[in-house]
Amino acid sequence: MGFQSIKYCLKEGLKNVWANNIMSLASIIVMVCCMILTGSAILLSTNLTRALKSVEHQNSVKVFLTKKTNSVEIAQIEEQIKQVPNVIKCEYYSSDQASAQYKEVLGDLYEILQESGNPFPEAFHVSMEDFSLYDQTVKKLESIKNVESVSDRSETARRLSELNRLISTAGLWTVCALAIVSIFIISNTIKLTIHNRRLEISIMKSVGATNMFICTPFIVEGVVIGLLSAIVSSVILDIIYKSFIDVLGGIISFQGFYTRNIFWEVLKYFSIAGVFIGILGGLVSIRRYLKKEGVSIV
Repeated sequence: MGFQSIKYCLKEGLKNVWANNIMSLASIIVMVCCMILTGSAILLSTNLTRALKSVEHQNSVKVFLTKKTNSVEIAQIEEQIKQVPNVIKCEYYSSDQASAQYKEVLGDLYEILQESGNPFPEAFHVSMEDFSLYDQTVKKLESIKNVESVSDRSETARRLSELNRLISTAGLWTVCALAIVSIFIISNTIKLTIHNRRLEISIMKSVGATNMFICTPFIVEGVVIGLLSAIVSSVILDIIYKSFIDVLGGIISFQGFYTRNIFWEVLKYFSIAGVFIGILGGLVSIRRYLKKEGVSIV
């Protein structure tokens, strides 16, 4: 097609969106909802993957002591921990340090807990050289007198892995289902435009217009709907995600969350998806019409 033809197709595509504004708006709203749900599932899976890697790369555990352990016993336990094979670092972490760390997080609940004494136990932060020897090292740490428990990162990693697998699988099916819904919505929107312009299409066919020339304005309509949906959903998802990170950051201290500005990255992928779905929705509608009805209407 020449420049004038392309200009005509773009103009007609934009006009179709505006002329069919109610259905176009409905399509955009549905696609925005679909994209937000899809983006949320992907971001959740991304954060879980990062959290899992963070846990796996922290070759350390917390060794919690019994409540009545005195300072002499704490010093003895520290020496015993340092003698355990695979332990490369042992740092004492007092109950007062733990209490101070969670004071801001717990707020009013902190004062209530303090009424009955400091609820946090004495502990050690223990780093391992080889995380593959985790189970053997933990058993030896647990066997030391006055050691009440050892934080189990392997269980955390396992649960995060299972949750990530579940969300990834559910996310994949969600993406497929929402893509089909989006294509169906855009297809029906363009069908209504085709119905309103069926006489014009018939005349164009009778004077020798090619199928490509007839199809392009409707494909442009689908692409415009897809791009508008991508922009709106990217803005909304960016606001929701930033709010979520801010709230979550005030509750727990964890460095695994994806905190970088997501707007442009989300917009890039949503735009690609929107264009693809728009083209597919336009093609499905106009090709079916041209094949079955386009020639017969005069």
